[in-house]
Amino acid sequence: MKSLSFHLAWRYVMHTHNNASIKHMIRMCFMGIMIGTCALMLTLIITHGFETVISEKIRGINAPITISAPGRRLEEASIKAALMKDFGNDIAGMSGSSIKQVIIDHDESHTVVMVRGITPADEAQVSSLPEKITKPKGAHFIDLLKPEQLLVGYKLAQHLHLSIGDECNVLIPKPRTKKQLKLVKRTATISGFFNVGLEEYDSNMAFIHHETLDQWFNDEGVEQVAVALRKHDEATEIRCCKQFKKRMPQLTIMRWQEQYPALVASLKLEKYVMFFVLALVTLVACMNMISLLFMQIQHKRRDIALFKALGMQPFAIGKIFLWMGMLITTTASLLGLGIAAIIGYLLQHHWRIPLPDVYYVSYLPARLDWSIFLVVFVTTLLLGLIATWLPLRNLKSLHVVEVLRNS
Repeated sequence: MKSLSFHLAWRYVMHTHNNASIKHMIRMCFMGIMIGTCALMLTLIITHGFETVISEKIRGINAPITISAPGRRLEEASIKAALMKDFGNDIAGMSGSSIKQVIIDHDESHTVVMVRGITPADEAQVSSLPEKITKPKGAHFIDLLKPEQLLVGYKLAQHLHLSIGDECNVLIPKPRTKKQLKLVKRTATISGFFNVGLEEYDSNMAFIHHETLDQWFNDEGVEQVAVALRKHDEATEIRCCKQFKKRMPQLTIMRWQEQYPALVASLKLEKYVMFFVLALVTLVACMNMISLLFMQIQHKRRDIALFKALGMQPFAIGKIFLWMGMLITTTASLLGLGIAAIIGYLLQHHWRIPLPDVYYVSYLPARLDWSIFLVVFVTTLLLGLIATWLPLRNLKSLHVVEVLRNS
């Protein structure tokens, strides 16, 4: 009976030459579901692309886990020794750093900049900063951060009209007196430019050797220790973060997501909201199925009456129209997903659509993921199933004798 129901549904869908209205309704349903599925899929591909690209950039410049103690300095050597002793198999590298605010003055232009003091050899193990160097090309990262040398963002360099080898004045704040803030001038040489792709780094950040920063501010120790893990999956990060907190409860230990809570929350909210809104659009497209099946049931009243008279069960008759709706929904959604996959592939690998500077990325990102395809396909099938099920209740009100008498 299942094969008979499917066979009849296939004939009802494919052979509609005698009824132009039903033929056009099938086309409208098919096109609506296909376009809705394609739009929903493309939106998720792009929002997932934004989330992935921005996460990669932030994770590239920030280690997965950061250890700090607000208001006091850390003993970098003791923390590294303790972590390597207990969790050495999970840790790929560690780097201590400190962040200070200074004023950089050059060519009658000045701006407040965040200067981050790092140890170059250690920083290369926990971040992708060495890969973000744009000038000079091919320079070794360690050679760019010798004492009294600054590595600055390319947008900051443009704002201050800086070139490689330029000397700039660095104004360092000292503990303020009762009436004024004292600034001490130091000189640094611009050794290179980097391009992270994040506005807050490229326009407001500079890197310097940690020893130089300690000399400028007369400080010892570090403000935070960044920890890179051998595995980059989220489960490993969560597990290691919990273990670090148990091992050092007196310190503040955060994952990179906790350092950017507003950004991470906004990306997730955007993805979920867009999915919900476009799922409603797909639902509206699936609602055309209700009109189509009502028309088809009315058009096939004589066939339905004959099926009942021949002993076909009402449930089996309902499955004919259920199969009909699901055939249209399945083929339309698969075609829509295929079109979205082609466009997403071109966006990811070939097309580069530029975006304004207000975004964290310079071009429209796209990331294909099989789980997104599965979610969209299942969602479309469920919406189509709901739209198909509603008209089937009309079959109960059909009277066999009356239909056969009037036919």
